Amino acid sequence: MLILVLFGYKQSKIFCIDCLTATLIDTIWLTCLKEINNNLKAKEDQHNKEKVALAKKISRHEARIIELDKLLKEEEEKLATETQTTGDKKKAAAKQEPKKEAPKPGKKGKEVVPSNPLEAEKFELTKDIEKSKESIVKYDEKLEKLKAAKQKIADIEKNENLIVELFDKQGERKFVKTKADTIANTFLTDKNTYVVGYYLPAQQNEEEQVQVLEIEGFCVRSVEEDEGAIDEPLIVKKDDKKKGKKGK
Repeated sequence: MLILVLFGYKQSKIFCIDCLTATLIDTIWLTCLKEINNNLKAKEDQHNKEKVALAKKISRHEARIIELDKLLKEEEEKLATETQTTGDKKKAAAKQEPKKEAPKPGKKGKEVVPSNPLEAEKFELTKDIEKSKESIVKYDEKLEKLKAAKQKIADIEKNENLIVELFDKQGERKFVKTKADTIANTFLTDKNTYVVGYYLPAQQNEEEQVQVLEIEGFCVRSVEEDEGAIDEPLIVKKDDKKKGKKGK
């Protein structure tokens, strides 16, 4: 008999429940912490690689813009030379031509791309440079939050007083600590989904503060993955569902 266990950010693992609960919980806890650490390390490496790739792209674009500026300058100089050698006839004809109206500004929020191919290329490159710089700033923010997430997991690993808990998807606790010597498949349902949590022993006159073993999505997603991403909690309590329906 098997269950699916959710943890971290969109991470999951299948476990066999035909064993003692104590053995199952130890295996789940150690496996989940290891998987989260591996994922955080992989995402940290990925974010740094993305930053390097973006910096290289900016450098290439800036070098190309320098080339384009030279070509545009040459184009202007060539045009100026041709204008000077056209003679008085062309100058006179040019004077008689009606003045062209200045182009009307585009609608608010709409970009006006230059008609000159060189200017158009420079325009697109400049726009991409700005976008890449914004992405680098976001990756810096992600790396800072990722660092905090790694520290959070490290602190959890060091805390020997933590007690592991399992929830179902609606947030109902399974109180696995009280069933350590029980076969897990007697109270956990085959092919069901559970969420890993943890808590410290309650102090006198205080309730246990159970937390879910999860990671903020922002720190592990790429900038592209952030677009349209929604951070959904691993568990949605029954009370929360009722509140959501009431607000509709």
